[in-house]
Amino acid sequence: MTTGANAVHGDADIAHIGSLVADPARARILLALGDGRALPASVLADEAGVAASTASAHLGKLVDGALLKVEPHGRHRYFR
Repeated sequence: MTTGANAVHGDADIAHIGSLVADPARARILLALGDGRALPASVLADEAGVAASTASAHLGKLVDGALLKVEPHGRHRYFR
């Protein structure tokens, strides 16, 4: 990883991305979204085999890490 004066603008923080996808539940969420469809959190929780609250925490981390985007549709939020 490059840091400080050696960093290039736009370099990805590979270690951070690696830590996001290393978690099995987050990896299953990303795999479920691999075909490009936007899915609601409830479906992604089922796909990951975790409780809705746990999925919500994982989805938040993936959104914060810029690996997912949120699309609000009425009362629901879809992730892509």
